[in-house]
Amino acid sequence: MNSTPRFSSRSIDFLKTAARQKNPNWLDRHQTEYDELIRAPLQHMAKELARELKKEAAGYHFPQKGIGRLKRPASRVAEYGGGLFKNYIGYTATRPSQSMFDSNPSLFFMINSEDRDGDEVLLAGGLYMPSSRQLKTIREKIAENAAPFEALFKTKSFAARYPGGFSDERKSTRPPRGFDPNHEKIEWMKLQGFFVWRSYRKKEYSSPDFPKLLASDAKQILKLNAILDQALSGRWPEVGAKRKSVSPIPEAPLDRISGDRVTLHTPDF
Repeated sequence: MNSTPRFSSRSIDFLKTAARQKNPNWLDRHQTEYDELIRAPLQHMAKELARELKKEAAGYHFPQKGIGRLKRPASRVAEYGGGLFKNYIGYTATRPSQSMFDSNPSLFFMINSEDRDGDEVLLAGGLYMPSSRQLKTIREKIAENAAPFEALFKTKSFAARYPGGFSDERKSTRPPRGFDPNHEKIEWMKLQGFFVWRSYRKKEYSSPDFPKLLASDAKQILKLNAILDQALSGRWPEVGAKRKSVSPIPEAPLDRISGDRVTLHTPDF
């Protein structure tokens, strides 16, 4: 009986090795390792996330095919200094956008074998690169009433996974034009992306229960995504208005393998 596909430190080592290869046929000769260490765990994770988040992520697309590709298209090789293979894998779940300029809030999983801060495996979500229209709209909503974001960031389950709320990785050094530089939330308005993320230890990502932990963490991100959707669609509560929950997701305890440590550094996604 086959064991549950899972990532391991060998998965990270495999990506490091792949990135150094100069022979375009290298992956063909290491297909078995690739399937065991990368593709099978990624496909299992994608399937489990789709199942676990079926209710909370209505309308999201969880790709099941064509994921985990390491070989770069020939047209992109020169762009990466001749590297034939990637040193990372990424997986994105989101809703299809109706605009060629805007993107929808998403869930993003990544293994980056060369992360400088030791955050090789991470989960992120929100809007990493909003369009100029989306950026301005969210900043305006924060200026009007930041309470929806504040309330979410203070909940026990969200704060346990994403302490501090928004990541400040993508942030302007100056207040954006047209916004009060003395506003109490000016630091949020300086953000150029509205997202959160967390990394995982070897004990976590090598566990057969890792997809369940990811799903549990993703449910918290989906709450943030729902608030971002609310801001972008113009359904924003006025100051002092009674507000219904934007996402009927119950509070859930951290998975037993998650431990009590959440490491935060600057990610490279």
